[in-house]
Amino acid sequence: MNLRGRRIHIVGSADPESDENKLSYVHSLVSELTIALALEGATFVIPFGKEPLLKERTDGPSIIFDWTVAEAAFRVLNDGRALPSGPNGRLVATLATSKTDSQIPAKLRPIYDDLRDNAAVSMEFLDPGWSAGAVRRARLAQLGDILIGVSGGQGVEHLAIEYSSKGKPVVPLDIQIGASERDGSGGASRLFDRALAQPNDFFRVADSESPSELLERTRTRNGETPVGEVVAAIMNLLHALTPPRVFYVRLLNDTVPEYASVEGFFRNTVDDLVKELGYESLQMGIGKNEFAWMNQAIFDSLHHSSVVLVDLTGLRPNCFMELGYALGNKQRVIVTARDDTRISFDAFALEAFQWNLSEDSAKRIDRFRTHWERNINMPTLVRPKEAK
Repeated sequence: MNLRGRRIHIVGSADPESDENKLSYVHSLVSELTIALALEGATFVIPFGKEPLLKERTDGPSIIFDWTVAEAAFRVLNDGRALPSGPNGRLVATLATSKTDSQIPAKLRPIYDDLRDNAAVSMEFLDPGWSAGAVRRARLAQLGDILIGVSGGQGVEHLAIEYSSKGKPVVPLDIQIGASERDGSGGASRLFDRALAQPNDFFRVADSESPSELLERTRTRNGETPVGEVVAAIMNLLHALTPPRVFYVRLLNDTVPEYASVEGFFRNTVDDLVKELGYESLQMGIGKNEFAWMNQAIFDSLHHSSVVLVDLTGLRPNCFMELGYALGNKQRVIVTARDDTRISFDAFALEAFQWNLSEDSAKRIDRFRTHWERNINMPTLVRPKEAK
């Protein structure tokens, strides 16, 4: 997998009375991993907030790793080795509540302010009353592309379910340092053992690779493996992952007059940009079919795709149905249509990229790239309402 533009969510925690040396080891691992990812153009999901410390300590180390990721990303950005934003969004994506600002420790505020001042943070606010952990984790899993779990408890386990249910890779690490809330059933270290036995439930790799072997090589051995070796092994696993998918929703009936132009647009514009951005295209009727029933194939593949690209040329009912499914499922959606298409219903309110094959190909791709960057991280259409 090309990691440029992929949103990485490193999550986990430690018991408030965990071993300080092991905890420091994990912070070093998280920091070095964040730097390695940032140097390859990856971006991050970071829920800013408090920095709880070991029991009866007034200085580090923290028993969570969010600020370790933020500090590492900040360093790489400040020394010019990372960009504040790219084609798939800003360096950091975060969820916030009305309390987030007051929870940021004074010593870490310069990092937070600097990232925001450099336009490196995209921030989404949750409505009052909807800041519970389960709600936040569900939305964080929609923002991220890959989850890397480190110890922790129920929160890590719930995030793993949310990510995997969306077809997104989950990479658990083996080290066990407990959980900040002392809950769950073993956190990431338990998931590591499960992933060794059933790796396809957690992530998929290229056919030439062995997923279990790649994960096995990431062992920290309770903090005895040098951090650099573990980071290199994690990066090797991430590089071996199959690319995230863009699901194509489009006119497929080749007897319809608009078919030829739609086919030309996808083959000569969409395919090129999708590949450039590190995605794999998925179109029904092309490639291996793993389902006996086409409708099941369509909606299963659509549901588990990272992006849904919907072309409304020809105004086909099935395209509107699949567009509605993707929007209701709170997926990333890109809408396109030939410039003579009169979009009906309420879809006109969505910004559609209007194309015409008579336009110069290079210019059309440049316009489409700009449209993608502006719309790929649009907020969801429907936000939960507070019960009153």
